[in-house]
Amino acid sequence: MNPANRNSKSPFENHSAEYDQWFDSESGSAIFSLELGCLKQALEPPMGSWLEIGVGSGRFADALGIETGIDPSPTMIAMAAKRGIKASLAFGENLPFEDAMLDGAIMVCTICFLDDPSITLRECHRVIKRDGRLIIGVIPADSPWGIYHSQRGKQGHAFYSSARFYTAAEIRMLAESNGFTFQAEHGCILPKPDDAFFTDDISRQALREESFVVLSFIKRNNQGGKQE
Repeated sequence: MNPANRNSKSPFENHSAEYDQWFDSESGSAIFSLELGCLKQALEPPMGSWLEIGVGSGRFADALGIETGIDPSPTMIAMAAKRGIKASLAFGENLPFEDAMLDGAIMVCTICFLDDPSITLRECHRVIKRDGRLIIGVIPADSPWGIYHSQRGKQGHAFYSSARFYTAAEIRMLAESNGFTFQAEHGCILPKPDDAFFTDDISRQALREESFVVLSFIKRNNQGGKQE
């Protein structure tokens, strides 16, 4: 698909103000604080050259001290730039960086919006230095918020109708199959979403308690397991 077409169809491009303003709401601010604390367990402090893929309006990058980001939405890039982020218009499937150039990369609630996460993970492996790190923050598919957002997506929600949620185990398998070595997992419990979305069938499922999970990986080997 032509990148320009992807930009114009992106819900984050068409609803950028709504997305960014949510973080200033009472619930949005509380959730952001919890997720940020969880990310800092894996990323404090981010030393060297780090990149946020799917930087959005730059709130996480700014709070984490990450200076560089990419995003497919021009409006989001402009918002991130206002927060002091060196933001570029680009896609995770084609990162505009040389091989082994970065000390680390982070994705926060980005992987669920990728058409093919493996392509972006391979790009991360390419641009991250040996012993560099990859941090992935996700809302697990088997968590209360994962179920909630999936249900909203089925009802045509502007953001989540195009999202695919993964369990933490699936994220770990995806990263490991693309050349990364698992390091650690951190999670936090978020305020519960609207109970109206939880039917009896869903309530009987074994849901994960933590609705935000951060997985950290390290680049040890080349793709396919060959030593550098």
